[in-house]
Amino acid sequence: MNLTDRAIWAELKFRILEAAMNLENGESDDFVISKLMEVVEILENTEPQRM
Repeated sequence: MNLTDRAIWAELKFRILEAAMNLENGESDDFVISKLMEVVEILENTEPQRM
């Protein structure tokens, strides 16, 4: 896994953790869903590694 891949994975993990923490802190479902949609957007714009 190269540095770019590691950075993307770190960003994804951070955003998912952030959404979970927001949900735990009482944020609205719509707000949390919007945070998770950011993760989906990153995944859609990231090309999978070809072997």
